[in-house]
Amino acid sequence: MLGRILIIMALVGLGLWLLRKAMGSRTPPPSSGSGDQAKLIACAHCGARLPATEAVWKEGQSYCSMTHRNLGPKS
Repeated sequence: MLGRILIIMALVGLGLWLLRKAMGSRTPPPSSGSGDQAKLIACAHCGARLPATEAVWKEGQSYCSMTHRNLGPKS
């Protein structure tokens, strides 16, 4: 009886290991191209760099927050 349990456990473990190995090989390698990265721009007030999609815009200037937009460009 103990022998059957050990054989079943070994088969289940082998099956899980093979499944994990097969699933792991399907993940694509990380791309090294810069096409997926967002364009970084600088805040007109403080100079902090942030993605263009997250910037707050006013009169063609980009800002990192509403506060800096209200303060305007740094002189």
